[in-house]
Amino acid sequence: MLRLFLILSVFAAAEAEAAGCNDAMLSITDWSVGQASKGSVEIKLRFRSNAPKQIRMLQGLAYFYDALDERIGALPVGPDAIIPAGGEYTEHRTWSDHLFGRLLKLRKQDVKTATCVKAVLYENGSKETF
Repeated sequence: MLRLFLILSVFAAAEAEAAGCNDAMLSITDWSVGQASKGSVEIKLRFRSNAPKQIRMLQGLAYFYDALDERIGALPVGPDAIIPAGGEYTEHRTWSDHLFGRLLKLRKQDVKTATCVKAVLYENGSKETF
């Protein structure tokens, strides 16, 4: 079951990267990775919202790339993240080290991050899709 979920996550990440998205609405201000258990890593991401209003729900991804622009992997953000306009949001995820174990080996300065927001629901009920 875990393998199926991982495969679907990879396909979803590839589809989102190919489609339109807003890459400026969220920015990753910090991240860390550690060994969670044998076979898995814990990833902590801190985001800053650049949205004009408070976010109530979003569909987005956070990407990791190495210094040579090779993609390491992508993680879903939210979907029920509540983020004030200009505020921060922290998310913890545990993933297979098959996908993200490389982050344990790389120096942090050799890793680049990016975000892709596909859709957002604001606190006032208005929606945007990208």
